[in-house]
Amino acid sequence: MRANTTRNQHFVSQIEQRLNTCTPDNRSGNFRIYSFRIVDREAYQIELENPRGRAIASTLSMLDLFSFDVPGGGQLRMNLETLFQKYEESVAVHTKSLLEKLETGSADIKTELIDLFAAKLLNFIRNPFCIQKTLNTFSGVGFYEPTDTELLDIYRRIVSGNKPHQTHMCRELGISGETYVQWLRLIFVLLIRTLDGQPNLFEGMIKSLFEARDTKAAAFVWTYDRDVCLLSDRSYCQPIPDGAHMAMSFNLCSTAFVDYIFTDAATLLEGRAAPEFVKEALAAWQQRPQASVNVTVTKNDPKMLARYNRRVVEQARERVYCAKKADIVLASPD
Repeated sequence: MRANTTRNQHFVSQIEQRLNTCTPDNRSGNFRIYSFRIVDREAYQIELENPRGRAIASTLSMLDLFSFDVPGGGQLRMNLETLFQKYEESVAVHTKSLLEKLETGSADIKTELIDLFAAKLLNFIRNPFCIQKTLNTFSGVGFYEPTDTELLDIYRRIVSGNKPHQTHMCRELGISGETYVQWLRLIFVLLIRTLDGQPNLFEGMIKSLFEARDTKAAAFVWTYDRDVCLLSDRSYCQPIPDGAHMAMSFNLCSTAFVDYIFTDAATLLEGRAAPEFVKEALAAWQQRPQASVNVTVTKNDPKMLARYNRRVVEQARERVYCAKKADIVLASPD
């Protein structure tokens, strides 16, 4: 990791926002996206902020959000930006590939599903409006210290480096300086690589999640010909309440979203069969040759689109984004 001049730091990449742009044919590269301020969550009322949209170059970003050492307050700064690039660069490619394969009925989509989940989960982890939930989800990870001396030096700079932006940043986000630094440490520990070619802690967690023998992974992909899917300023929403299942919904592009659900096998069978059957079923489940991901794709379902868009509005912090300025599906059809 080397110092760079990147100060405007996105927590949802420009590449991902372009999948929701309202100016897809712009040849200058100055893409825009419509932003809506949440007026009334309970009534799902949102208000368009600018009829021309907002420039993606400065949307869903904050100045020095991931910077941890700005020597002398100058142009160069140490930040976490380079750790995100691998995941950001693949988002558009994997999204296009996934949707094309689903359209043709191809079942060879596990790579796209897992890599997209990694990129979307990273958006949650690095989202400044999800800091406390991230710390709770990955409790204690930020306190691990690298054993590699060079990485340990960077880790210590995250803790004690010059952060002239920290007081203002914490005031804007409503968090303490200690919480902010703990969050930066957590992101660093999750994403650093200690050995060439070896997965980092973040990728190891995702691999375990998808391949655990006692967990069932499923993805529900919803696509639309014309209707628009909202993008949350929190990067995700939960389709069902916290509980025995882990479930997260993500925007894929302006006309598609995905629900990922991870279910504990024992919980899935609990109360639905005799104990001896459950024991045998779980044993058989864990002996299956390879963990798989159940995928269901549905096209043009207005009820599920309304459900998803309403969840985004309910759970966003202040704003939602999309490729259309009107006719957004929020009311469930009769």
